[in-house]
Amino acid sequence: MAAGVAGRPDAAIVLAQGRLFTPTTWPASGAPRRGTTGRCFANALRVAHQVGGAYVEGFVLTDEGLRRHAWSTDTDGAVLDPTWPRGGTAQAYLGVPTAPWFVDAFRQRTLTKTHFVGLLDPQVQTERDAMRIYDHGVPALAVLDIGTPAPHRPGGQ
Repeated sequence: MAAGVAGRPDAAIVLAQGRLFTPTTWPASGAPRRGTTGRCFANALRVAHQVGGAYVEGFVLTDEGLRRHAWSTDTDGAVLDPTWPRGGTAQAYLGVPTAPWFVDAFRQRTLTKTHFVGLLDPQVQTERDAMRIYDHGVPALAVLDIGTPAPHRPGGQ
């Protein structure tokens, strides 16, 4: 994994529970409205609710490297990224596909409804969630079976 990401608890969760997703272009018609730049977590959750798909949090690979990001999918697992700039250069997505109802419950429990910065945010995990997800992962009942399972490296890393 890229420098600056290896050894981070959020990266460990994504590597353990994440799935690969192929970038797609935003649909020309019939799609929800795109979201505000810099609010990928809230935008992804809103779209997941609207289309009945998954909220996915993890990392996106670009020409500049990996960056933490959130997106949504439709019910078939196609990426719907309401925050990614039109014509952007996302090469791949790796993230944990999570049921929107779980994200709603998490936001309620952690009091992050007004400013949602993700399930895996270090400050939220430390100060609001008592490290639950960092210690145990996203609960299995909340992880959706969509996307492509990520290959695991020999040695479990």
